Amino acid sequence: MRARLLSLLPVLFSLFLVSCIEGEEEIWLEPDGSGRIEATYKMPTAVVRKIGDPDELVEKLRKAAARDPHIQLTSVSHEAGRGGITLKFSGTFDDLRKLATFPQRQLRDPARPDKRVKAEVLFGETHLDISWRGISYDRQVDISWLLKSSPAAKSIVRVPALLGDSSFHYTLNLPAPARESNATARSQDGHKLEWHFLLKNHAEDPMHLTAKGDLPIPGTLWLLPLAVLLLLFLIQNRRARKRAQ
Repeated sequence: MRARLLSLLPVLFSLFLVSCIEGEEEIWLEPDGSGRIEATYKMPTAVVRKIGDPDELVEKLRKAAARDPHIQLTSVSHEAGRGGITLKFSGTFDDLRKLATFPQRQLRDPARPDKRVKAEVLFGETHLDISWRGISYDRQVDISWLLKSSPAAKSIVRVPALLGDSSFHYTLNLPAPARESNATARSQDGHKLEWHFLLKNHAEDPMHLTAKGDLPIPGTLWLLPLAVLLLLFLIQNRRARKRAQ
């Protein structure tokens, strides 16, 4: 009986470990790819320490943003509470692609640029294309790397149900209505997309966010066709006068 209880300890510890993993992130995107971000992540202390010591992680993010010309952190902090640590940060960026590559460019060891750091798990990998055809947004966030790196959490990969109702919630505000998206929900005007992921469904498979939309045409561009018509009229009128002479 005692041996059986001992064998259950890792599972019970894992259950406690993941009982309060929650993530909330919202991005407001402008037509040129710039925007702002607000994020809150609540995780057990043991999981956070796999990413880094909370105080050191906050300081590291501040210093990294200070030397990055594309990212400006307006706030970054952490709070220790019952059951875990809450990490909050907000900021602005001049290009979403620069925000997506922020960990690779600023958090990795310059001597080993190909070696990933665990803080990248929150950012994931984002591919953004902005052209005259519109905006294409593709992002993947993979938490399996973080889970597999923790001996206590390896049982979660084998039994994802241990994650319970833990979830990550992402919101993307586009400058124009989305034509296509795999979002869980969208606003009536199509500008706001929301993804809700239960982590137990993504203990091994990454969370995938996709969206495509047209770019809004600036008001001054509506004058372009009129200007072209006016120019054609003037050219035609000039030719008519020459014929008359």
